Amino acid sequence: MVRGWLTILAFALLVPLSGFPALKISGGRVIVEGEISTELGRYDNVLKGAIEYLACAEGGKSYESILLLKCKPSQLYKALLKIGLKPGSPASFDESGKPIPPKGPGVVLMVEWKDEKGRPIRVRAEDLIYNSKAKRPMKRIEWTFTGSRLLEDPETGEKTLQADMTGNIISTHWADPSVLFQNPLPEATDESLYKANMKLLPKPGTRVRLIIDAGPPIGYHLFIKGKVQGVGFRAFTKEQADRLGVTGYVKNLPDGRVEALIEGRESLLEEMIRRLKTGPPGAEVKGIEIERVKPTGKYEKFKILY
Repeated sequence: MVRGWLTILAFALLVPLSGFPALKISGGRVIVEGEISTELGRYDNVLKGAIEYLACAEGGKSYESILLLKCKPSQLYKALLKIGLKPGSPASFDESGKPIPPKGPGVVLMVEWKDEKGRPIRVRAEDLIYNSKAKRPMKRIEWTFTGSRLLEDPETGEKTLQADMTGNIISTHWADPSVLFQNPLPEATDESLYKANMKLLPKPGTRVRLIIDAGPPIGYHLFIKGKVQGVGFRAFTKEQADRLGVTGYVKNLPDGRVEALIEGRESLLEEMIRRLKTGPPGAEVKGIEIERVKPTGKYEKFKILY
C-alpha cells in the first residue's frame, strides 16, 4: 500500500515505441499523437454531418473521421500487442442476416489537447461523438479491440493488415471489418447515427493525443483538505465521476476534510484527481493525500455518502 501526495503522471513518463515516435507506451496504455481532422465535414452536403470513424490514419476516410492519427494502423497494432492485448473479431452476420457484435478485449479511449491558453483538456472519446437520435453525446463504452484482418495485398502479394490498406482505425459502426477497434453498441448497425460533437471539438488541425487504456481497474482512497466543505465539493466530485465513468463514493469527514474512493482505469482516475485539485467555485484545495488500494468492484455508480 502506498501513501503520499499525488503527482499526476505526466506524458514525460511515457516510453516511446522504438522506431515509431508518434506512439508511446506506459504500462497498460498506448498513447498516439494526432490531430483533429482538417477534412472532417468536407462532404457534409451529402453526408449531412454523419461520421463513421473516431480515428483514421493517412489514406483513411478522414472526411468522416474526427481524429487523424500520425501512425500506420499496423504500427499501432504492434504497440497494442506489446501491452498484452489479444485481437478479437469484427462484427459480422449469421446465416439469417442477424448482426453478430464484435468480440475482443475492451479499452477506454480518452483524447487530450490544450486550449487556447495552453491548459490541458482530457475527455472520454465518446464525448466527441454526438448521437443524433438520442440528442446527446455517445453512451460511455469500452471500445472492442477486433484487431483488423490479415489479407493479401493485391500489389505485393504479401499478407498485410487490412487496416493498412483502408487507413481506418476506430469505427463507430459495424460495417467496416478492417479497423482495429469497433463500437460494441447494437446501435452501431446504423451508419448515419453519429455526428461530431461540435460544441466540444477543438478547431480542425488541433494537435491531440489519443490515450488507449487497456490496464486493469485500480482504486485510490483520497483525503482532500482545504476549504472543501460547504462549497458543493461532494456534488462536484460526483458530477466529474459521472462524466468520466468513475465509480466509488465521496463523503465529508468530521475534521473538515473530504474522503473519496475512486475506482476505474488509471487514465480516468488521473483525470478525476486533476479535476479535484481545482474543485468547484469557492473551494480551496490545499492538498490531496492518496492511498492506492485494491478496487472493490462493488460500486456500479458513484455515490455521495452522508
